[in-house]
Amino acid sequence: RNPLYRFASLRRQATMWPTLLPMVAALRGVAFGTRSALAAPRMASVLPPATVLPPADYTTVAPATVLPPADYTGVVTPTARSTAQEASTAELEACVYAHDYSCIANGRPFVAPNWLSDDLLTALRADARALRDAGSFVDANEKLGKRVKLSLTERDWCAPGEEAPSEARAVARRLFDTLLVELERVLGRRLSLEEHGAQAKYAIACEGEPLAFHVDQRHEALQSHEEHHGDATRRSLGWLLYLSDDGWDEPGGSGSGGTLLTYPRDDAVGECGVHACGDLQVGWLERGRGSEPVFLDGWAVPHEMRGRSLQELAREAAAHFSDEASLWASLRGQVQPAYQLYCAGPDGSRENVSPVWERPAAHERVPSLREMLEPRWRDGWSSTIASGHPRQRTVAVSPRGGTLVVFDAVAVPHEVTAVLAGERLALFGFIAGERPVPHGWRTEPGRAARRNLPPSWRPEESQGEWYHEGWARDFHHHFRYTR
Repeated sequence: RNPLYRFASLRRQATMWPTLLPMVAALRGVAFGTRSALAAPRMASVLPPATVLPPADYTTVAPATVLPPADYTGVVTPTARSTAQEASTAELEACVYAHDYSCIANGRPFVAPNWLSDDLLTALRADARALRDAGSFVDANEKLGKRVKLSLTERDWCAPGEEAPSEARAVARRLFDTLLVELERVLGRRLSLEEHGAQAKYAIACEGEPLAFHVDQRHEALQSHEEHHGDATRRSLGWLLYLSDDGWDEPGGSGSGGTLLTYPRDDAVGECGVHACGDLQVGWLERGRGSEPVFLDGWAVPHEMRGRSLQELAREAAAHFSDEASLWASLRGQVQPAYQLYCAGPDGSRENVSPVWERPAAHERVPSLREMLEPRWRDGWSSTIASGHPRQRTVAVSPRGGTLVVFDAVAVPHEVTAVLAGERLALFGFIAGERPVPHGWRTEPGRAARRNLPPSWRPEESQGEWYHEGWARDFHHHFRYTR
């Protein structure tokens, strides 16, 4: 087997990391697999006795404040300084390893002012503006808001038409390569800056241009990113590296506004965003333990597949179809995963909080995520994208140049206020994470299928394929939080 499968299970043993770090470098070039060894067969278990948190006032949303660096970053030494021309590997590592990123796993944003050296900050500003002046940027008038953006290649952050990135972007990419290894170690996730879901873009926002409230990744069961259901990776972390000119949000400074507002749960219990087996978080549960992440198992076996894999089911049905395209199109319409909601204990164990729900027939009503829960838990439910929840804390981040922000793409809703003066300049993007698919749902790829493509069958000459369509509904995601 691919040695990366065995490595995936070992990496979570934190005590072994001093001996495993050399393996990280050796395996960085290995392609992502379709399913890690962490995705063991899913067995229900019971959480340990509830630990009731001390009384707290959650009746109102906390006012927005800019956090001092130590609140969320865990700075232990000053950020290393280097020039864009002379940045050594040791200096880059010092810049990355000067911070503690563990807050991301608990659903809180990592915020580090002055993460960049002054010289590299200046060089990236000049690089972005040179590309804009050359006409490389495009107007992006999207549903979330309007920005002027330039997409860079995921492989090496080249701009369109370039054979190699600028010196400033090459140094920044090396910095993020080092950051990636540290984030993998701290979060226990398999991450990539190159696979599907990873992005890097320059963006410029001018006066009066906000971004709407949203999360960057939702569970596939909620019909999120339908066109990418055959991909082996997806967005895992969002990041912003602000490049605004000096004095932002200061009297007489270069500009103001454009504040990032994030809404983490201040009392989140355990790891948030994605479970160790790859299931994404879809909500929160309040039942006296704090805000518990609720995950959706999107690959439960429906009655049509009991005792068989999807591939075996296809072989049994093949005689009834004249061609493979019709076979797989029929299977897609008739066989879709069942769903189940669960919470995770401190040790990663699973406590099911809903029965297994199979996809309703066409004439049947689709239950909401709240309605899928056992009745006793429904009053404590809220969606990951609900706004105005009393247990959300507002964390406001000024886009001052040199500030790095990293947060979970699933668990942290956020928005950006309108720029009041000046132009907010940033390098931003996403880090991709693995999207595992259980063995029973994988199919043999067609001749033209992409490498490690789960779980679709995509022959070049046909439109017929099976994929996870997603049938769950989250009625709260368009509204402010209500009971």
